[in-house]
Amino acid sequence: MTIMRFATVFVFIGATFAAPAFAHDDGPRSAQDRLDTLVAQHAQANRHIAQTGQLETAQASKTQAPDDAS
Repeated sequence: MTIMRFATVFVFIGATFAAPAFAHDDGPRSAQDRLDTLVAQHAQANRHIAQTGQLETAQASKTQAPDDAS
């Protein structure tokens, strides 16, 4: 029982002192920079997906044989 109390107090104190280390504020400029980076990555991913879709469509249309080949 004493060990559980010690462990609980130890974890509580550790969490109390560790929380401010991870809760820093970089300010609005840093947040805007992160948002701009995410928007740019999203746009790049959309372009990549569109290019891949166009290539697959072009390859599929080349490999399809005409139905009325006589």
